[in-house]
This record gives sequence, structure tokens and C-alpha cells, in this order.
Amino acid sequence: MKMKNVYKIGFMVGLFGALTACGGADEAPKKDVRAAALQAEPAVPAIQAADRLDTREILPVNQLQRQHVLEEMRGLLGATQGMIEGLAENDMDAVQTAASAVGMNAMHTVENQKNMKRLKMGQAVPPEFRQLGQGVHKSFDEMAQMAADGKSAKDIQLKLAETMNACTACHATYQLPNP
Repeated sequence: MKMKNVYKIGFMVGLFGALTACGGADEAPKKDVRAAALQAEPAVPAIQAADRLDTREILPVNQLQRQHVLEEMRGLLGATQGMIEGLAENDMDAVQTAASAVGMNAMHTVENQKNMKRLKMGQAVPPEFRQLGQGVHKSFDEMAQMAADGKSAKDIQLKLAETMNACTACHATYQLPNP
């Protein structure tokens, strides 16, 4: 149901109230019109209307898969915070440690691979989502290597900004509603 229809119903109910307040012997037919209008198109809660406005692709994941994705995103955010702090203090060891924690090597641990297989993550999310995620993890490996190689904080910050563009694109494209 469109919001226009909700407003129409609201208008009709208000009009009916105004007409009945003026009095008259015809009150019964007016009540029937109001009841018919309300039954034909029930009001939609605001949350449902807002959900329909979100055009991002819904990732078809169950609760455990959703939790896994959210934990991974929190890990990426924590690593980003650690890198920013390390860059601000010109501590390239801290930058390397933070970035390495979420690089591809971290994703390929035996424990993580078993978890991914158990949760059937490869089948749950679209290939484009997986590609974005892998690209982000590879970028963190590159930033860790840049820190190890003594690259400037500015160069690493530029790579981090580029990597954050992928994060922004992913969040603009996909949503993870509660199943």
C-alpha cells in the first residue's frame, strides 16, 4: 500500500469525523463508509514503509551467518581504528599488527575456514559481496606490508582511504536485516 493511500484514508476518517460532529440523522451510512475504507486498506506501520524505501540488496543469511558477517565487520573496524592510532603516533609496528590481524592470512586460518564451511558462507552471499570482502582483506595485507617496508604514514592513509571506499560501497549496496 502506498503512503498516498494512507493519507487518503486519514483524510476520509477526518472528514467523516467532521461530518458526524455537525450532526444529522444520516450517521449510520457514514460509519459504514468509514469502516469499509479502513477494511479495504489497513494502515501500514511506519517501520514497514521505511523498510520499503531501503533499496539495498538484502543478503539472504540466517542468524548465525549474519552474526559471522557482523563480527568480521567489527574486526575490520577495530583494525582500522588501530591503524589510525598507529599512524597518528607514527608507530608502524602498530599499523602492521592492526592491518595483519584482518588480512587474507587471518581469513585463511584453519579455524576460520572451518567456520566458513560450517556456516556455508560461500553459498549464502553473492559473489560480488565475497569479492568486495576479499578485496578489503587483501588491502589490509598491502597496508601491513607498506608499514613493514617503511612507507610513509601519508601513503598508508591514502591506501586506507581507498580501502574505506570499498567498505562504503558495500554498505551502500547490501543490508543485513535480522532474519
